[in-house]
Amino acid sequence: MTPPHHLSATSQFLHQLRFIAIVEAQRYLMFVVLGFVARAWWQRRASANRRLQPGRIDRQQLMREALYSTSSILVFTLISIAILLVASKSQRLFYANVSDYGWAYLILSVPIMMAVQDTYFYWTHRLMHHRALFRFFHRTHHLSTNPTPLTTYSINPLEALVDSGAVVIILFFLPKHIVAYLVFSYVNTAYAVYAHLGHEILPASWATHRFGRWVNTSVAHNIHHARARYNFGWYFLFWDRLMGTLDPDYEAQMRARAVATHARRLEPLLDTIKK
Repeated sequence: MTPPHHLSATSQFLHQLRFIAIVEAQRYLMFVVLGFVARAWWQRRASANRRLQPGRIDRQQLMREALYSTSSILVFTLISIAILLVASKSQRLFYANVSDYGWAYLILSVPIMMAVQDTYFYWTHRLMHHRALFRFFHRTHHLSTNPTPLTTYSINPLEALVDSGAVVIILFFLPKHIVAYLVFSYVNTAYAVYAHLGHEILPASWATHRFGRWVNTSVAHNIHHARARYNFGWYFLFWDRLMGTLDPDYEAQMRARAVATHARRLEPLLDTIKK
């Protein structure tokens, strides 16, 4: 969005700041609200799979998460403006015509961006778990040992700054169409909220499926919040499996969720038989 030419430099900056912050907040809040609606729906169904961790989510946690989510949106907004300012003087961030790279690349560029994001996140995430860095960067996020959708952006501003590095790499070093980047942005936020959902929507067989075994799940990330030792990936489990940082109980926990869910679904039938 280009601000009116008659505005001063300060006014233009504030105009851009407000616009980008609104876009960031709308995308985040949309998926957070959908996440909480899904949680409420599951919790009202006796046969649905229950939360991955027991225990009540108190108001203090939600207020803290809301506060840090707001600060993260501000950091991401400032980073976006900085990128725009640098790019306006050096290069275009997006190519205009699909024909420049073809439809096949347009489609493939989304998983390519996801792979770049996942690789960057895995290694910076592991680094921030180092005892010398954890309390300065990542401790805020792990205050939520039992995560909610609002936990997604509940991070220290320094961590938000580090996390923005993946976007900087993607914007400056990968050719991409604006449509592909928008798809990636929405998938990115949606998947992050799913990882913190506190419920699992994928089947237990996903953990051992030839494709699913490489994909991160809500169970895997919930284990990370509970133990803070394993499962450092974002979208995928490739790096965790390769580097030996996948929780050894991950597959068993996925199976346990399925067994518990089926048992709860049979409870009404068993009660009827007993009567």
